[in-house]
Amino acid sequence: MNRIDSIILTKDSSIREAMERIEQGGLKTLLIVDENKKLLGVVTDGDIRRAFLSGKDDSALLKDIIIAKPIVALEGTPATELLDMMIEKDIYAIPLVDNQGVLKDITLLSELKSIPLSSPDITHKEVEIINKVLATPFLSIGPEIKNFEKKMAGYIGTKYAIAVNSGTSGLHLCIKSLGIKDGDEVITTPFSFIASANSILFERAKPIFVDIDEKTLNMDASKIEEKITAKTKAILAVHIFGQPCQMDKIMEIAQKHNLAVIEDTCEAIGAEYKGRKVGSFGNVGVFSFYPNKPLTTSEGGMIVTNDENIAKLCRSMRNQGRDEDSDELCHKRLGYNYRMVEMSAALGVVQMERVNEILSKRQKVAELYNERLRKIEGIKIPYIALGNKISWFVYVVKLDEKRFSRQDRDKILKKLKEKGIDCKAYFPPIHLEPFYADMFGYKKGSFPITERVSDLVIALPFYNNLTERQIDYICENFRTIIC
Repeated sequence: MNRIDSIILTKDSSIREAMERIEQGGLKTLLIVDENKKLLGVVTDGDIRRAFLSGKDDSALLKDIIIAKPIVALEGTPATELLDMMIEKDIYAIPLVDNQGVLKDITLLSELKSIPLSSPDITHKEVEIINKVLATPFLSIGPEIKNFEKKMAGYIGTKYAIAVNSGTSGLHLCIKSLGIKDGDEVITTPFSFIASANSILFERAKPIFVDIDEKTLNMDASKIEEKITAKTKAILAVHIFGQPCQMDKIMEIAQKHNLAVIEDTCEAIGAEYKGRKVGSFGNVGVFSFYPNKPLTTSEGGMIVTNDENIAKLCRSMRNQGRDEDSDELCHKRLGYNYRMVEMSAALGVVQMERVNEILSKRQKVAELYNERLRKIEGIKIPYIALGNKISWFVYVVKLDEKRFSRQDRDKILKKLKEKGIDCKAYFPPIHLEPFYADMFGYKKGSFPITERVSDLVIALPFYNNLTERQIDYICENFRTIIC
């Protein structure tokens, strides 16, 4: 039985048969046809509920409750047009018919993935520069790498920038360049993308987690000192979701205890703490340019630092351990293939030229969300700490723990996706990931604030060119689902 057959009934079928089909097929809509498969109408699970409320029993026939003349589309209608129809009419399915009204298929809003969670902002400028690179002999280790590095260092306000193939690679080189090794400890947050903690494990050091501040979602700086031991070598501060950490306090603690500071700025391009860009406070920082980031190079990352020795080590280790002034096959130290390719760097050059435009677009999307969501009871919109200029990486709302549970959150995610709205639970606690729990013995309750926040957050679609109409659709459906 194919999908269409599983949701087709005749007008003389009973409500009982309809309920069985709905349960078996998993769709909430049944298509009512005649003997020639001509579409007569639809019946939804809502129609069945209303029938029962009006006094009908399950032996009643569908012809008594059918919705005639439903919204339909001709087979072959472009997906973009179907999408617009469903968003405008607030429906999640459209039957497809031929010119004679014969049923051919059904399109579901969730299948069209109408509003993705993220989407890169690529213009003709990026396409043109990629074509220019392809016409040169340099596809790796070429001039665009140096150009991109120069632009990034100038923008962040550091002396050096080192392009790599990912933010994760950059974090690993930071750990390595600081001499962190087996048995050492690095203080960091359990509420982050797992790469921040994994980079510590790459050198067999141990991540020491500090629970988060419930408002900023960053590592709680007031809890750092209690975690410092003789083995502590560094603090890895993650500016989560583009919200700057409390860097003055973190730097004060680091100087007091002679610790290095690594800034994970992978989600925070352009963010500022007290008027100064993040990435310029610590010994070294790392940015990511994955496609869901504000600036993208497809894959890629950038290390920034004012320390000449760190810069030299990172340049060498990204390129198989070669020094820039040495013979191509002379390897001074253990290194890796962490090089960024020229095409990615070229993308980065153009994206850096557009950085203010891009960040302004994201700020506008965030403001539109804030306007529509701030008055909805039961949720908290993103908090911005005093003195912070946030860089909008994602838009994350937090459900009220007095009204909602993790199970409620998961149901909300499912219902949003049924409406064609991509969304995600951002982030699961690192310490409860299976191999972290196995390796270090973490369990539920180890970091209660992180766990509570993780159970209740929802990342809504967020990207540069998200339209006001799409935001209205997201917010209206979100309001309906939770209220």
